[in-house]
Amino acid sequence: MTVQIERAGTAVTQITSVETVKAVARLTSSSGSPVAGVVVTFVEGSAGLLAFQPAAGTALTDADGKATLDVGAKASTSIGSTTVTATATVSGTSVTASQAISVGAAAATTPTSATIAFVGSSTSGQAIAIKGAGGSGRAEAAILAFKVLDSKGAPIAGAAVNFTANLQEAAGATFSPASAVSDSSGRVTTAVLSGFSAGSMVVVATAASSTNVAVQSDALLISNGAPVSPGFEIAAAKYNLDGALAGDATKITAYVRDQFGNPVPDGVAVSFQTDYGAVAASTMGGCTTVNGMCSVDFRVQEPRGTGLATVVATIGAGTSTVLQRSLSMHMPVPANSSLISKTTADMLTKVAMTSCKQTFEARLQDSTGYAMAAGTVVAVDSTSTGDLVATIKSGNPVMDALDLAPTAVAFEINATNASLGCNAAGTGQGTAEVTLSWTTPHGVKQPWLIEVTYPK
Repeated sequence: MTVQIERAGTAVTQITSVETVKAVARLTSSSGSPVAGVVVTFVEGSAGLLAFQPAAGTALTDADGKATLDVGAKASTSIGSTTVTATATVSGTSVTASQAISVGAAAATTPTSATIAFVGSSTSGQAIAIKGAGGSGRAEAAILAFKVLDSKGAPIAGAAVNFTANLQEAAGATFSPASAVSDSSGRVTTAVLSGFSAGSMVVVATAASSTNVAVQSDALLISNGAPVSPGFEIAAAKYNLDGALAGDATKITAYVRDQFGNPVPDGVAVSFQTDYGAVAASTMGGCTTVNGMCSVDFRVQEPRGTGLATVVATIGAGTSTVLQRSLSMHMPVPANSSLISKTTADMLTKVAMTSCKQTFEARLQDSTGYAMAAGTVVAVDSTSTGDLVATIKSGNPVMDALDLAPTAVAFEINATNASLGCNAAGTGQGTAEVTLSWTTPHGVKQPWLIEVTYPK
């Protein structure tokens, strides 16, 4: 570990009481390689002359093993000598380094500030997350940087700048410090921290020497809060799979938003469980959201139970709140499937026509009374006489049943006496056998015979 004080990238041992410089620690391994991702804590000796930004005095080493933060005198009257010490712990081993520094009085005059420029924000996309909702790649704070320039466009060091903000639209948001002194590159910064409410805010930087020299930052958006129960649902691309085919699958998608109607920050974890079949993947028993959505696969396999599986999705929101949603997935098999009359709920094996052309409503169901696999094709294979023509009017192929308990799917059969001189009021009648069948999306076929009595 090494530590030094830098002004514009150059190591110094003396600073003025009105400038802000950098405290830079460098952490390397025993072989001289930089060590990244380690928290370094900076403290001052007992003199009490310095102030760190952030105030906690901590920074994370980057890919070059460098941890950097701002340091300056607590006040323009803070004069004297002190030390800056950096400490880190790597694999249980503590390392430390110190640098002596003296703080002297500021120069009597500072060039007049001619303009202040907004440099930018430390966040991506000019947005931060609501407090407590920061997800993958989402921060709950932003560092806004400005630069103080003279009339020739050269940076001014030691210029005092005051910060104000329109916090009305972003209730609960705070910023700190309220004033700062530019470093040798003319740079000043202030940190914005989100509150518990969505909104936007603008920070205005004004030169202490003249209120006419000011600039506002770009609007900073504060949004994307924690998941809420009314904004959580799950839906399947298909609810009725082919239970006779192990591995038949569909996607189940979770949709998650916050209380303000925004998709939650990326990285919210949604776990999935099921009592029958299988859900999610071996690498992760769920998914993490991107733009408020994520998907998992549900597939047919043992155990199948009676064919009706309950899939439960869970989100942990905060330390105590658990959000849950569930849906039913169905894995019907052709065995013991049947046609039932929509009007009587009896098996549809005999029908009597009272006119020369008639429509009969039926439902196709599995052995538990629920729908067959979506995409099952119902067809008329044959009739025993040319006098009668039977066709499927609707429901072919069988559509997906979206109910939580998938009900049998209704469709209609047209029966027409095609013989000449059909007289519905007459006393004659004929009987024909109509052979129907239904075939699952993967080719399993089930025949069904209906006896039709028709007028002649």
